[in-house]
Amino acid sequence: MTDNPSGALYAEVVATERLSPHLVRIVFGGPELSGYEPLNVPDEAVVLWFPRPGQERPAPVTEKDGVWGHHDPQTAPEGRNYTVRAFEAGENARMTVDFVVHPGGVAGEWAVNAQVGQELLITRPRCWYEPPADAKWILAAADLTGLPALARIIEECPADGPQVHAMVETADADDLAALPTTQCNAHSVDASVGTGNGVAPGALSDLIAAKLPELLGQGPGYVWYSGEAAQSRAIRKLMRKEHGWPLERVTTVGYWRQDAERWAETYQKVGGDQLVKVYYDAIEHGLSNAEASELLDEEYERAGL
Repeated sequence: MTDNPSGALYAEVVATERLSPHLVRIVFGGPELSGYEPLNVPDEAVVLWFPRPGQERPAPVTEKDGVWGHHDPQTAPEGRNYTVRAFEAGENARMTVDFVVHPGGVAGEWAVNAQVGQELLITRPRCWYEPPADAKWILAAADLTGLPALARIIEECPADGPQVHAMVETADADDLAALPTTQCNAHSVDASVGTGNGVAPGALSDLIAAKLPELLGQGPGYVWYSGEAAQSRAIRKLMRKEHGWPLERVTTVGYWRQDAERWAETYQKVGGDQLVKVYYDAIEHGLSNAEASELLDEEYERAGL
C-alpha cells in the first residue's frame, strides 16, 4: 500500500454475483485500491472492516503510540479476515472477494445486501501458503471459508511444479461451482458434500489421514489446510505428532470455530488472556510465528479450548 503509513485503504463495490447457495462474489474498486500491494500468494488475506449501523463507510484507522488501528471502541467497526480471490493491479485496480453467507454473520449479511458504491476499509494483507522447494506433491484442503484460497492454489499451481491433490468440504454440491475449471497441475479434486461448515461434523481430517498412505511414498510433500479451527488442530496433530513432520511442511489456518460460543465461555473461565502470553513470550525468545502458534494451541488444548 504505497505512500500510506496506515496500511489501510477504502474500496467500493463495483459488482456483485451470487456464485452458489452459500457464496457471494464481490468485486471492489475505487481510487485508493490502486495503492494496494498484492502478496501474490494463493492464500493472501486481508481484514475487511464493515460500516457500523448508520455509517456510510467504516471509521478510518488512527495512530496512537505509533500503532495504527481503531482505538475508539465507540466508533470501531467490526472486521473479518477474507482471502483475496483475485487482484488486478493498475489505475483501475480490482479486488475480488468471495463471501460465505449464513444467518447471523456480519460479513455474510453485508455481502448478501451489498450495493454498487458501498465502501469497506481494507487492512493487513497476510499469507501462509509456502510449499518447500523440494515438495513433490501438495495436499491442499479447505471448507467453504478456505475455498477461495484453495481455488487459487489449484488455479495458480505451475505446470512444472508439484502435483496438487485438493480436498474441499461444502454444504451444498452447487458450492463446488466456485472451484476453477482450469486446473494447471491438480492431480485430483475430492469433495465431501454436506459435512462440516456448521451443518455436520467435519470430515477433512479423516479424509486427509486416509489419503496420506498413497502420497507418502511419492517423496517429500506439503500439507495446507484452511477452515474450521478444530479441524486445523486435528490436521496439524496428525502431521506433526503421528507422522513427525517439521513445521515447514504443514500449514493450517483456523478461520472460524464450530463451537464459538462455548469456546468463548471457556476462554473466559480459564483466563485465556494469560494463555496468550505463551505466544508472545515465544516470539520474544526468537521462535517463529508458526512455532509460537503451535505452543499456544497446545496450551489451549490443555485448558479445554
